[in-house]
Amino acid sequence: MQNVDPTDQQNDEIEGEPLLIGLTGGIGSGKSTVAQIFEEAGYPIINADKEARFIMEHDQHVKEDLMKRFGKDLYNQDGSLNAQLLSSIVFNDKEQQSLADLNAIVHPVLLDHVFEKAGTLAEDHDVIIVDIALLFESNLEDGFDYVIGVLTNPEIRLARLMKDRGMSKEQIKSRMLTQIGDEILKEHSDFLIENNGSIEELAEAAQYLIEILPYLPNTNVE
Repeated sequence: MQNVDPTDQQNDEIEGEPLLIGLTGGIGSGKSTVAQIFEEAGYPIINADKEARFIMEHDQHVKEDLMKRFGKDLYNQDGSLNAQLLSSIVFNDKEQQSLADLNAIVHPVLLDHVFEKAGTLAEDHDVIIVDIALLFESNLEDGFDYVIGVLTNPEIRLARLMKDRGMSKEQIKSRMLTQIGDEILKEHSDFLIENNGSIEELAEAAQYLIEILPYLPNTNVE
């Protein structure tokens, strides 16, 4: 993990290429809530899940490939994605081949889309944050200057998901099996935000990063 003291940095923000920050964490970790905190602090957020949904519903080549793999019932009559059916197929596949096939179809287009959007945002912002769940699982860490991991106790994640999303324990565990464990998240993230308490405590934990992000050196600048 990085240890950066903003008082050791120059008073002005570091010149150079804008920073691209990855924000990740397991299902139920509160990653999206952390993204909202950053957004309220003025940082632009790219939500990879929303961008993926847009691509699956609007990119004709992706739609055709998904229907070939998962069937025409994957889309409703109005062209919208039957997300419930897709989730059922993907997360009931214990071999995880369906998830691998889904990622193989969507991720290349998604990444191009995300980085293109980040490039546009970089014209007006020094730091862009990408909210992306399967960052490490997809080996995308090298595409970011820094990665922020959101870490939450499994018991709390389970309780949150059952209460807020009405998911069963089996559904939650099947999704968790497709994601990296906490130890890997700790090892590979540059920064960690623990989310085991109230929203006020979470906002306080994020405040340090909110303050120092503009002062971090760009890892692509020699």
